[in-house]
Amino acid sequence: MESRKNSVKSSSRLSRAADLPADFTRIVREVYTTNFAEGMKQLTKLQGAKSFFEVRGAIFANEIVMGVSLVTDGVMAATTIYCSVDFDPTASSPTAQDLLNICVDAIGSLYGTLLDPSKPDRIAQVAQGSLSALEEIPFEWTKVEFDGRRVWLLVDKSNPTLDEMTDKWLAENDPDADLEEDEYEEDTKDLFVTGKPKAGRGSGSFH
Repeated sequence: MESRKNSVKSSSRLSRAADLPADFTRIVREVYTTNFAEGMKQLTKLQGAKSFFEVRGAIFANEIVMGVSLVTDGVMAATTIYCSVDFDPTASSPTAQDLLNICVDAIGSLYGTLLDPSKPDRIAQVAQGSLSALEEIPFEWTKVEFDGRRVWLLVDKSNPTLDEMTDKWLAENDPDADLEEDEYEEDTKDLFVTGKPKAGRGSGSFH
């Protein structure tokens, strides 16, 4: 997971951030799958292949980044929407969980414009991978106000599974990677409590 704020060398990406727990990303994936079921059904029909969401994220020393990818079986490219928020681990508020919930909602809001079942032409553009025709899509880090908080959004065609394979290879070939990653995760593992987002503003509810 790349950082918006920091210039991170590819060979040390894994050691510079703590990945989000699998339980949390699973919950987010389930929320997206439920919320966008109808749009995904139309997308699958157009593509002739099943599409699904993948969720990844990382906590850096001064930033939280989450990425939700729309992946299609048999297709290398994916549509990935990233959200980045500033993070101060020493502050009592907002917590990491609060900021993650904002990311869930902000990304969900953008997917809501892409997978709106009442706009089949928009879903057809997603199926064709022609998002460049959509003026409102942020193809570079773009600052927006969402629920009264500043967030940054970015859309690209990266496939997180392929990126993860590359990161794994780099980590396995860096003798210091495991030690550095363990030290960083130890420092960040207690920054938030994993749990199912509650209903309400900024809580992963796609309002």
